[in-house]
This record gives sequence, structure tokens and C-alpha cells, in this order.
Amino acid sequence: MANTTSKTTNKKEQNKTKQINPLTLEAIPLILLQRAKKHPEKIALKVKNNGRFQDITWAEYGRKVSQTAAGLLELGLERGEKVSIISANRPEFGYSDLGVMIAGGVMVAIYPSSTPKSIAYILNHCEARFLIVDNQEKKKKILEVIEELKYLEKIILIDVGEEIKLPKKIKVKFFEDILALGQEQLDTDEEIITTSINKLNLEDTAIIIYTSGTTGQPKGAMLAHKNISFVCATMASIATDVQEHETFISFLPLAHVLERIGCLYFSVHNGGTIGFVEKLETVVTDILDIRPTILYGVPRFFEKIYNGVMTAVMDGGWIKRQVFLWAVNVGRQVAKRKQKHRKIGIVLELKYWLAEKLVFEKIRARLGGRVKSIISGGAPLGVNIAEFFANIGMPIMEAYGATETSAPATITRPEALRVGTVGTPIPDVEVKIAEDGEILIRGGGVCQGYYKDPEATKQAFIDGWYYSGDIGHFDDEGNLIITDRKKDIIITSGGKNIAPQNIENVLKSSPFINNAMVYGDRRNYLTALITLNPETVTNYAAKEKIKTSDLAALAKKHQIRMLIEEEIAKKNRELASYERIKKFSILPRDFSIENGELTPTLKVKRREVTQKYQELLDSMYEKEFASTTYENK
Repeated sequence: MANTTSKTTNKKEQNKTKQINPLTLEAIPLILLQRAKKHPEKIALKVKNNGRFQDITWAEYGRKVSQTAAGLLELGLERGEKVSIISANRPEFGYSDLGVMIAGGVMVAIYPSSTPKSIAYILNHCEARFLIVDNQEKKKKILEVIEELKYLEKIILIDVGEEIKLPKKIKVKFFEDILALGQEQLDTDEEIITTSINKLNLEDTAIIIYTSGTTGQPKGAMLAHKNISFVCATMASIATDVQEHETFISFLPLAHVLERIGCLYFSVHNGGTIGFVEKLETVVTDILDIRPTILYGVPRFFEKIYNGVMTAVMDGGWIKRQVFLWAVNVGRQVAKRKQKHRKIGIVLELKYWLAEKLVFEKIRARLGGRVKSIISGGAPLGVNIAEFFANIGMPIMEAYGATETSAPATITRPEALRVGTVGTPIPDVEVKIAEDGEILIRGGGVCQGYYKDPEATKQAFIDGWYYSGDIGHFDDEGNLIITDRKKDIIITSGGKNIAPQNIENVLKSSPFINNAMVYGDRRNYLTALITLNPETVTNYAAKEKIKTSDLAALAKKHQIRMLIEEEIAKKNRELASYERIKKFSILPRDFSIENGELTPTLKVKRREVTQKYQELLDSMYEKEFASTTYENK
């Protein structure tokens, strides 16, 4: 099969990045202990207690990780054995994760939003004897399926709560007890940690991350210590403006490969500080206290920032809107000149300085005022979102990869930004396009395969190449452009191949649309299921004097249907004629993980959603369908 292979780096990049020597890689837990000795007094973690952020030093971080490792070893953890954790982002996640690594175990993190059924599947599949749980909410999920758990022997509770009744074979421990037990072992044998960590091999499996499972049961990707260390070293070589001791904010689930490697592990590699948000609902306020310099997010996060800014501008007076639009236009001119390596000119520089003072600085302040690197991953970033952030002087580095590649395989660089692409391959990674358009990846981040699934491993990993299932191509500068998932491509009855994700991103750029699923395979036009943005739609309803704030009721209101009709009409103008949405339906609620419509990484499960709403989708291809539709004239 013939393939077109990309260039790993171009000449400009070769001057700014260095190749990674595998012989120089060190396991992340070893780096942690080294930092605890070298910079014991520096701040490693920040966590909110009683409304205020408290600091945890590298010395304390290293001590708690060592205690965890020693405690688990005393409880009987064997090398290569699986330990699972279901927890929000907090210091104990780091203590557990790195402690398990030092003890020679393999950590399996489960998304806190997972259903009890999904939790049971993963625990049984990985054969975990140990499970670490952070609070009552997750504990209740475990209790729902406790009789189904074949291998579980010990539950370790981080938060002390009410007593729970368990089968006799399962014992309960508290995390504080594990730390105390570990300290006893450290006092008895000072070499226990050194002995254990000396047994670590970079080829050993460090973690197993279960994929989202959009097409069936999740698969456990086995990531070795060398995969993690390779990606961390590569990220450090690419990010030329990233210095030691950066500040990170942690709010994406740590079960996600981007947050796990890009934040938790890379902060150890970098010697930086992680600020854990109290909860997702407090990100907006916590970010002002943490003041990150490095910001990771998924496209939905940046869409919400964008929609928040646009809503505030539109709600402001005429003068405010005009100043904002002028500033963004100035920023657009500067961004285009920078991308083409052209001089900006003194007049435009003065305009940009004024735009900074009047508009851009205020937007940066919403993110703490210190952000210098922004990385988006996990799903395609809408072009309009990427352009907006570039125009206000905060270009987003869009990373592309998968759990199977230990996160990034390619990434855009601010100095060579091409909006609409996911950049060029990171050093020592090759990317090529198969004849059918599938993206293939080979390099130091590619995992060891799927745990206990040789057939799936054989299909996805061939001759060192990972077959991603994504479709894409390269532009004339070697930047990778993702068009869609191989199995998600819509082929209309007219023979047009259409990528639904691109259209959905355009629709979701409306401040009134929260989610969208485009449909139309083997049909003669496209339709969409739309969910409403509760905040902006209820505000609009209040202004229109609609006497309800219930989203399901609003979805049926004529004024709201007209609002969404206008929004889709605007968005259709950004699309090719065959990509436009001809009819749509507004759903009474958003897609959710609990109802099986979203993966834990918030990707739409198209098959499940299609099956659930098949009758409604079919009705949009009937002539009499009108009550909740917009027909593209």
C-alpha cells in the first residue's frame, strides 16, 4: 500500500527543537524524588481548603508519594499489578499515581463521571485488587456494582465518611492509614524506596488508560514509562518559551491522557506548580487565584470563553461593541502579518498597543493575566475559535494525538501558526497518510498495545505504525489537517463525502447552541439535533419576557425556535452548499454521559444518539415535518 510520508520537522523547527535521545530519558517518579531533594522548599502543588489555596512543597510531595508506595507494598501490591483510582483532581491523585509507579504497580484511572456499569467493566477487565476512591458520590457508584467486582479486595477511601457495608472479601482502608503505614515501613527500612525504584525499567507498563469507547467497550491502552518520559522531554524541547517552574491549572479529568501527561507528569518534568481547581464550577474564580502560565483545555472550554466574551460584548452598549470589533480587526491584521513573517509597521503597532489596553488585557485578566502558552487537544478546535484567540494575541497551540500515542503526535507552533491545522509532527515522530486517507503515526509515544486484547492490538498497530482511525491530509507547509473520523464520514445520496465534526464545530460557535449532532448518511441533505446553551438561552428568554426558565419548555417556544433558526442560517453561510443544515430539531435536554450519549471525554456517541433519536431523525426527511425545523431556502 503506497503512502505519503510527512516531514518530521522543517528547517525552522530544526533550529528550535532538539532530537530526544532515548538513553537520556528518566522515569517521571525518579524525577519527582530528585526534585524533592534539589528544591525541597519550592511549591509543587496548590489545593483549596476552607476557601483558600494552600501550598504543598516538593519535599512534602515526595514524602507523600514515598509513603503511598511503601504503604501499598506493605499491603501486598505486586510488581505489574493493577491499582485503580476514581477521583477528582487533587493532590492524593498524584500521590497515588506516582506512588503506585514507584511500587512497580500499574495505575488505571477511571473517569469520575463514568457510570457504575462502565466502572465495573474496567475494574474486572484490568483485574484490580486495589481501588482508591475519593468521596461519597463515587463510593455510591461502587456500591451499586460491588457484587459484580470479581477481583477487588481493598477499597482505599481518601475522604473519611459514613461506614459502608461490603462483602467479607473486600476490606476498607483510609488513605491516611496507608500514609501512616508507609511511614512505618520507611522508618524501618530507609532503602525501601531506593530498592523499589531501582527495579523500574523504562520498558515497563506505567499506566493503562481506557479509551472512550465511542464504538463499543473501552480498550485499555498500555503506556510504558518510556512513552510518558518521551512525550514530556519532547514537549520541553518544543516549547521554547517554557522555563522551569511554570504554573499549571488542573481541571480536566486526570483520567484523560492530555491532562495526565501534559499537566501531572509534565509539571514534574518541568519542576512547575499545579493548582487544582476546587471543582469544575469554580474554574472561573479559581483561575484568578492560581494565575497559570500554562493552560491546557479541550475545545469546549475555549468555546465557552469565546461565547462568554461575545455575550458580554453584545450585551454592552454600542460604543463598547464598536471598540471591541475595531480591536479584534487590528489584532487580525497583526496576526496575519506575523504568520507571513512580515513587518507590522509603526502605525499598526500603535493601533495594536491601544487594542491591548482597551480590550485584550481585559480578556487575558479573565485567565489570570499570566498565560503564555495555551494548548488545546482531545477534539478538533473550531477555526473561528482559533482565529479569535490568535487575533487577541493568545494563539492556541492545537495538539493532535490519541491515548494510544501518549497524547500529542503533532502540534501547531505560535511562530508558524496555520489556523485550521494541527501543526507538524513533534520531534522523532513520523506521520503519514494511507491511501484511504487514514492517519498513521509512529514514534516514541506509541503505546505497547491494548491490555488483554491481542486482536484489537493487531488491527491498530502494524509494523510500528498506529492506525488512528482519523482521516486527514497535509497542506503545502507540512501541517496536518484533520477532516474527520474514518467511521464518522457521512456519504450523502448524492455521493458527497462530508465530515460532520467540522460542521458541528461551526454550529457550536453560536453562543446559543451547546451541542450538535449532524446526520445525513445516504440521505439527500443534512439535518442536525441541537441542544441549547442554558445560560445564554435563559438570558435571551428573560429579555423576550418568556415566562419560563425551564430548558425543556423553552425548546418548544416559537421565539427560541426562531432564534436557533437565525443562528443556523448565519452558520450555513460559512459552509459549502452541500454541508448546510436543511432541517433541525431542538432537544429538550443536553447530551450526557449518564444517558450514554457522551463519552467521558465529552465526545458524542453517534451510534447511541442516532439509535435513541432515530424516529425523530427520520421524521426530518418527511415533507410534513415543520414544528421544530428550519428549512434552508
